[in-house]
Amino acid sequence: MIPILYKTITEGTVPTDYGLGPLTDCLKAEVKEERNGAYELALTYAAEGIHAEDIQPNYFIKVKPNYTDNPQLFRIYKVGKTINGRFEVNAQHVSYDLSGKVITTGSAGSCVAACALLEAQAGNFTIDTDKTVSAAFSVSEPSSVRSWFGGKQGSLLDVYGGEWSYNNYTASLKQARGTDRGVTIRFGKNLTDINQDVSIENLVTGIIPFYVDTDGNKTIGTKVSTGLVLDVDRDLAVDFSQDVDPESATPIATQLANLASRYIANNELTSALNNITLNFVQLEGLTERVDLCDTVHIYYEPLGITATAKCIATVWDVLNERYTQTTFGSAKTNIADTIATQAKEVAQAPSKSFMNEAITRATELITGNLGGYVILHDADGDGYPDEILIMNTPDIATATQVWRWNKNGLGYATSYAGPYNTVALTSDGKINASAMTTGTLNADLIKAGTIEDVGHNSSINMTTGAAVLNELKAKNSLELVDPSNVTKGKLEHTGGSGTRFRLYDANSQALVDEWAHNGAGTININNSSGQQLASLFGNSYGGGLYLTNVNGTKVVEISTGTGNKDGILYLFDNSGSTTINAIAQTGKITCVSLTQTSSRKVKDNIKPIEDAEKILELDAVSFDYKNKAQGTDKRGFIAEDVAKVLPGLVTPETENAPASLDYIGMIPYLQDIIKRQEKRIEALEEKINKLGG
Repeated sequence: MIPILYKTITEGTVPTDYGLGPLTDCLKAEVKEERNGAYELALTYAAEGIHAEDIQPNYFIKVKPNYTDNPQLFRIYKVGKTINGRFEVNAQHVSYDLSGKVITTGSAGSCVAACALLEAQAGNFTIDTDKTVSAAFSVSEPSSVRSWFGGKQGSLLDVYGGEWSYNNYTASLKQARGTDRGVTIRFGKNLTDINQDVSIENLVTGIIPFYVDTDGNKTIGTKVSTGLVLDVDRDLAVDFSQDVDPESATPIATQLANLASRYIANNELTSALNNITLNFVQLEGLTERVDLCDTVHIYYEPLGITATAKCIATVWDVLNERYTQTTFGSAKTNIADTIATQAKEVAQAPSKSFMNEAITRATELITGNLGGYVILHDADGDGYPDEILIMNTPDIATATQVWRWNKNGLGYATSYAGPYNTVALTSDGKINASAMTTGTLNADLIKAGTIEDVGHNSSINMTTGAAVLNELKAKNSLELVDPSNVTKGKLEHTGGSGTRFRLYDANSQALVDEWAHNGAGTININNSSGQQLASLFGNSYGGGLYLTNVNGTKVVEISTGTGNKDGILYLFDNSGSTTINAIAQTGKITCVSLTQTSSRKVKDNIKPIEDAEKILELDAVSFDYKNKAQGTDKRGFIAEDVAKVLPGLVTPETENAPASLDYIGMIPYLQDIIKRQEKRIEALEEKINKLGG
């Protein structure tokens, strides 16, 4: 594959275009990947080549790293000086970007939960696992997400073991990454070069266990010997603080001794590391091919090397699409540029998942020597066998467990004649099975009736579309559509702005639009033309409600105000001018006029006022409000005094409000008094006129 150069890439996406362009003048490109270790690209480029001036640090290069994996992204971190018309480029796999993602704290009780904990701080990266190991994992100090993959005490490799696999923005901790293809590498067959390196850096004569409690008090256990004798002791201190139970009836000293013994049993501490670097002929598609983490059998009689080893490092020639170097032997658990000084192996929890149980059952059946008959059968009677039968009896007529394999497929049935509906693999590439147990299932298309988990907690009916999910996590958006696939509702995360919820009408017009962003929330209601008619919102000083007319003019505002944080009501006319306002801080209502319903149609038991003269008993006073914002040097009455004379005009004091007075209700009393006084004046004027006459 010709390497492809990109200037920028959106995190979490793998581009399918050609970016700045293919690096066609690349002289050499090699990808080196180590088991649980470095993953880098080294490239040599012509100084006058196309795009040479575009190759800059922090740009990306996409290349295929081996026979089987998808093309991977590598971020350039170094561009060397031009020498002899060429320059060197070094780039790290994009997963190294996780070194810039920081996690400060957290804990988990299983490998799955630990990966989810790290993924929560990994931006648009995915971190997953197929391991079901249960053991305590804890982030003890703020550090990068990738540093917890391995290479330091308490990392995922340290606690759970396994092998890391990377696919661009996905990091997967595998139970086992490679396989044993039965490849034999032998002198005179396919071996072209070999070198053996024996290292004693792992040798330890004794383990000194220790425990540190929550107060920082340290308990150092007695050294436990590994059984190895050297001319100079090489002891290793191991912290078992996460494994010691201070509440246990077993003394801490005894626990430390047991933990040290288990550590010795689970780690290679007494035999030298045997690393073998070799080159051999391997081509894509052949069984002789060896990928990273694969196991091979090595024979090299001239040096006396006979070994079964795991491939721990590969160097891939990108331009010629072949391996140029493979390293076999004992691997270190180093991630990025760090090397683990110790690695504890944690036992799995007693309970097994349904997948583990299925694997155990299958292994027992296949390897248990339970009997059976293998028959080469001539089905068409031409004298040549054309199918293989594996049955529980030697007679086709009586067999009730039949595996039948011929050129048309492989199937299992309870009789030779079938039907083969339990398991069937046919030559047209189809698999029919009434039951199937899988760990990870990768497929372009799955056609099914109902998909359900083993605990019956979640299910998806693929026929009706009904789904019951115990927990649903949508990465960016969740969309509701009608049978015609027209969007009716949508909940989405809009980048830095926050979360948005929208409801649509039959014409796909958003009628309800809700936002949650920057510490506040907003609900907008629109009409079918997309005009915003109402807005309910909350912000740093309180909440508010806006109503607008079809011309977009705000006609109603209810809010706390930007300064006093008390309630405010505004009513506007069609031009946006204030006609009515009510301010809670001052208690004032301002309007052009104020009317009350007074029609005879709404009144009953109508009769003249009989106690109007009581209003003359009231004393008018001047006063200041205690809340000076409400006014000073005012004129009026005291509600409690009025209540003694005209209780019908007073609303008594409550827990939430002081007593109040109906000033408008005083008008009928005053009118009746004025009417009576007017009659008296008229009578007096009549007497005066008579006397004067």
